[in-house]
Amino acid sequence: MEQKSTFWKSAMTYGIYLSAALILYSVVLYVMGQSTNGTLALISYVIMGGGIYWCQLNYRDKELGGYINYNKALGFGVAIMLFAGILNSVFSLVLMKLDPGILEQARITQEEAMLQQGMSDEQIEMAGEIMSKFQNPAIMMISGLFGFALIGFIISLITSIFIKKNEDENAFDEAMEDVKSED
Repeated sequence: MEQKSTFWKSAMTYGIYLSAALILYSVVLYVMGQSTNGTLALISYVIMGGGIYWCQLNYRDKELGGYINYNKALGFGVAIMLFAGILNSVFSLVLMKLDPGILEQARITQEEAMLQQGMSDEQIEMAGEIMSKFQNPAIMMISGLFGFALIGFIISLITSIFIKKNEDENAFDEAMEDVKSED
């Protein structure tokens, strides 16, 4: 029963840690003027993957006595990312309020990418109109949360494979120890 109560508290705590790392990285990119650099943005996925793995590992070893099943590890990774998504969405909204030009910069970057893909001016204009409809703070918050949860699910599908450790996995080793000690 106690494990259930620590699940959400731990997920929130680790989500704050992961969010702090992601926000710090975003601030560094922003200060360097590289916030729309797609290549550098990929590093945030590495931070997420490493962060989820580290959080799951600590949760398993420090709070669950060294054992966690795949499903619980998966759920824990998604929960971490939900909390991280809340904080990152709030950070993004605050940043956009402080610097409204960041949305315009993102729009220009998207238009350049569409031009390089060979899209016509009409297609680019239509895409721009659609993107502007999604620049509502509530929609951006919801899509940020959904995006973080989805990314957390995908990353956790992988990390949970390495984190899972069932108590009965050691049964074979223990049985072999008993056999060796009988000889």
